[in-house]
Amino acid sequence: MNDVISWLLEDDTPEIKYRTMVELLDMPKDDICVKTAYDKLMNSDAVVNIMMKFELDKKWEDYNAFSALAEFGLTRYDVKIDEYVERIIANTGFKMLCGEGFLLRNLVALGYYDNPMVKEEIPKAFSVQKSDGGFGCMSKSKKINDPKLPHKSCIRITASYLLLAAELKKIDVILSQNSQLVDYFIDRNVVYRHDDNTRFVVNEMAGTFYPLDPIKIGLQSSLYALAILGAGNRAGYIKARKILESKRDDEGRYLLDKSLSKPYFKIGKIGRPNKWVTLYALLADKHSKE
Repeated sequence: MNDVISWLLEDDTPEIKYRTMVELLDMPKDDICVKTAYDKLMNSDAVVNIMMKFELDKKWEDYNAFSALAEFGLTRYDVKIDEYVERIIANTGFKMLCGEGFLLRNLVALGYYDNPMVKEEIPKAFSVQKSDGGFGCMSKSKKINDPKLPHKSCIRITASYLLLAAELKKIDVILSQNSQLVDYFIDRNVVYRHDDNTRFVVNEMAGTFYPLDPIKIGLQSSLYALAILGAGNRAGYIKARKILESKRDDEGRYLLDKSLSKPYFKIGKIGRPNKWVTLYALLADKHSKE
């Protein structure tokens, strides 16, 4: 394990080093080593390249930039992004196809929970939770989403709300919908079909897909969220964890088995040990023991 931690703390990936120190190892931000790592991150190509996305003035570039900054463990107090947050809210009203839950997750992670518009939108977003604990498809096609007919929840979209609920829990905001939302995943062993517990609902969600995407959220990220929400010792979680463990190599590092065709920041090669996947796997394990 010490070798794996040392690998995550390598200087060539300052975004992972910083988040490992702060979230996995619980090192205080005023620690001299953390300060040094933070300074290197803030001056890194990773952050510079992400901040340049805002200059394009395109909503999906903004969207991806928020996600990357949140993954790096940064907030509105580290990077000047207030105007871009105001821009995306004004341009979209949070409605970005299937991406509202994930956008709200990123904004909460970036420190915007107290923004009046964000704070008002979150209960609205959760108010459409279905009786099975999940959230429905955003399609306007009556064949897929006729409001007069019952329809199953969409596990892809529901996963983004799971991440949002976990991010809120981290700042001690507990939603009444959390219990049903967690049960939605645990009752299906996180990634399996209800009508066939040998088949995955969505293959990418049973693998180590990364980076985060509104409709493609890897197993390591779902387990991380479920662990934060207190489900780390439940049977369904443990069964899904075994799937994740099958992605680990002999050195204890977890492999990346799929990604976006063009990831919005550098994440490593498919089929190789991946620091992001490993960090999330270790964080999930940490939170499941709390």
